[in-house]
Amino acid sequence: MERLSKDINKIENSVARYIYIKYIQERATVSEQTNIDAARADAGSDASDDSNSDVDDDDDDDDEDTVEIELSKPKPKPKTKVARPKILDKVAYTAYQKNIFHQSRSCFTLNQDDLIREDIRIMTLADEAYEEHPSEFKVGDFELPPDVLRCSFIRKHHHRYYRCRNQIMNKDSDVCKKHENSENIYYDNYNELLEKLIT
Repeated sequence: MERLSKDINKIENSVARYIYIKYIQERATVSEQTNIDAARADAGSDASDDSNSDVDDDDDDDDEDTVEIELSKPKPKPKTKVARPKILDKVAYTAYQKNIFHQSRSCFTLNQDDLIREDIRIMTLADEAYEEHPSEFKVGDFELPPDVLRCSFIRKHHHRYYRCRNQIMNKDSDVCKKHENSENIYYDNYNELLEKLIT
């Protein structure tokens, strides 16, 4: 997992660098280069005009001239390394990276402790409302039922424990209709984790 995270970070860095160089970096270097190229093109066209003026216009010897076509193999181009574009302003690039990668760049993993804490936080809201007005309490108004009305069945999924989110069948039972005949084998493990978090 760590190797995958490092590979993803490398890809993110290279894409961010490309975007910065291609679209964000100052265009002054590009405009300067176009000015230089335009000046060279103007100088080249002046030189070609001078060379054309020296050519004789004698077309009398067309019958006697023969064109020899020389067939030769094309010469292979020498392999050259493509220069990697450089970042001109390191300070601006660092600020750009901070803006893009403002969050920690670690792989997101679901932690069992975080899941239980979030579950308790949501259930606490329903608990407070139930304690204030038990007769007027409606389970449908909250994401989870309060602790006393919530099914106590624990299931395991991808090495993490989850408490059932359904309401209990009746006041004499502590599980919902779905888990009425199910064996609650992870109940003790879940309670141990819960005690570690609370204490």
